[in-house]
Amino acid sequence: MVTKKKLTTLLHKALHEGWSDKKLALSVAIGLFVAFSPFPGVHTILMFLFKWLFQLNLPILFLATSINNPWTMVPFYSLDYAVGYWVMHHVFGFGPLWNISFERIFVSGSICVWSFLVGGCLLSIFFAGIGYIIARILFRRVALGAQRSKDVL
Repeated sequence: MVTKKKLTTLLHKALHEGWSDKKLALSVAIGLFVAFSPFPGVHTILMFLFKWLFQLNLPILFLATSINNPWTMVPFYSLDYAVGYWVMHHVFGFGPLWNISFERIFVSGSICVWSFLVGGCLLSIFFAGIGYIIARILFRRVALGAQRSKDVL
């Protein structure tokens, strides 16, 4: 379990190892992008690919990506689908483009795959942007607090 003390220790350690607040905030943003992305099963691969491409902090990236777990998958993917359905069918007025029917398996209707993909991509970008802003403010405050404590000593 991640406690407040463990999290602050991780942040202070990352800042003392030379990571800038911009790079740490980018790690959070990319982690949130991966967590909300509509590609189940490849989140770990995406996380390591983005870590390698952008030279991100792996512990921070892993923590941000880990908000998508078995307990949160159903709400995340339901929100992806609902937002995508609204955008595709109500905003742009597209009809069902490519449906997958679950009638034989779950005795239910069908879903529009494009609604799921569009909603997931839009929410990934949205939460990555919000996460970057919040993380940048947080890391800047932690970095300033660490700098002040060094100046006092």
